Amino acid sequence: MHEPSLSLAAPDAAPTATRGRPRLALTDDQARSLAQQTDALTTKHAGSTGGHRPFVHDFLRAVYHATGETYGAARYRQLLAAYAPQCRPSTSTIELEKNQLLDDLRQRAVPSRADGLGPASVQLAEATVPAPGQPGTDLALQQVLSLLHTMSGQVAQLASASAPAQLPTGMLAHNDYLSERLASVEVELAAARATAARAAAAAQAAEALAAERGAALESAQAATAAMAAALDKLTKELEGQRAFALRAMDEVRGETRAVRDELAYVKGRFKECERELDTYRQLILTRGQGSNGGMR
Repeated sequence: MHEPSLSLAAPDAAPTATRGRPRLALTDDQARSLAQQTDALTTKHAGSTGGHRPFVHDFLRAVYHATGETYGAARYRQLLAAYAPQCRPSTSTIELEKNQLLDDLRQRAVPSRADGLGPASVQLAEATVPAPGQPGTDLALQQVLSLLHTMSGQVAQLASASAPAQLPTGMLAHNDYLSERLASVEVELAAARATAARAAAAAQAAEALAAERGAALESAQAATAAMAAALDKLTKELEGQRAFALRAMDEVRGETRAVRDELAYVKGRFKECERELDTYRQLILTRGQGSNGGMR
């Protein structure tokens, strides 16, 4: 998230830099701190389904942490429009959260940047956790985790100090705030690690499935190639057998034609022989009758 109010908050900014937008009385450091805290709040409440109130609750405390002051609903609405335009709460919601903030301030001091934070505390308050999947997420998470462990040790040392009553009230409240932030960021870090582990497991499963399907595809392609070769060979053999059968049929037709011709010739000769035989029979009968007449 960019820092929309840095140019608006600078005391010596040109008039054109704030044309059409209200001037916010924040210094560069205050604007930078508020922008960085708003980035963390936007990430924290990205999946929230409870409306704008949880974000407004944390945003008003971030404003107090950055400026050390409280404002009216109109000024808070200007700050929301500049730093979190996606959040558009009603005036009643802002008033309710402002009253809650004032009650908290009366009960215990809410830390602000005017409380004289140490360098490590300022770094933790301004640290942001990138969303999982963005470039540099793993390195950023490692840096935040290292910083959180460092601050956890410092908070533990402060909590176990021999004379805690000597610590300023603002520092005690700031320690409570850092403890809450530490727990919240550790939960978000655990969720990010779980998401990364699930994504890695899903990627490994997808890679194994892709390898298995690739091997099955290669086997199917090899079987298809073998079947194509066998089909081509069988086609050639069938073509040869067909040609041989056609030649054999032609030869059989020729032989059949020759046999038919020979049979017709034999039948003709047989008829001729029958006619000759009848002629010979007639001659024999005629001669036999002539011989019998002469003898009488």
